[in-house]
Amino acid sequence: VLAWFTYDLLCRSPLGRSEKAMAAAGFLLLLALAHGLLQVLSARAAWIHIGATMGTVMFLNVWELILPTQRRMIAAIAQGQRLDPALEDQAMLRTKHNTYLSVPLILVMLSNHFPTVSYGHSWSVAMLGCLLLLGFAAAHILRRFS
Repeated sequence: VLAWFTYDLLCRSPLGRSEKAMAAAGFLLLLALAHGLLQVLSARAAWIHIGATMGTVMFLNVWELILPTQRRMIAAIAQGQRLDPALEDQAMLRTKHNTYLSVPLILVMLSNHFPTVSYGHSWSVAMLGCLLLLGFAAAHILRRFS
C-alpha cells in the first residue's frame, strides 16, 4: 500500500506529466524495491512481493481514482455539467498505467514456474528488469493495435 502512495505522489507531481519520465521512475523504483526485498527475503518471496505491489497499485488505482471519477462523471452528465478536466486526466493516466502494468504482472506471476530464468537466476533483479521491459513492450503493442 505504501508503494501506491509513493506512486500516487509521483503521478500528481511534475514528473507525472511526462510519460517517459514516469515510466522510467516506476521501472527504477520497482527494481530498487526488488533489490531491497532480496536483502531480507528469499528470492521467490521478493518476486511475489513485487507482483503483489504491482497488483496493489493497479487495484488502488481503480478503487481510489478511476471508479470515483467515473461516478462523478456520470453524476455531472446527469446534471448537465462537465467534470473537472484534471480529474479526467488523472483517471485516464491511471487507466493507461494499469494497462501497462497488467502484462508485466502476468509475467511476474508466471515466473514462479520458471525459477532458473527468474527469481532463481543469479542476476535476479536484472531478470526482473528484462521481464518488466518485455511486459511493457507487449502492453504497448496490445494498446496500439486494440
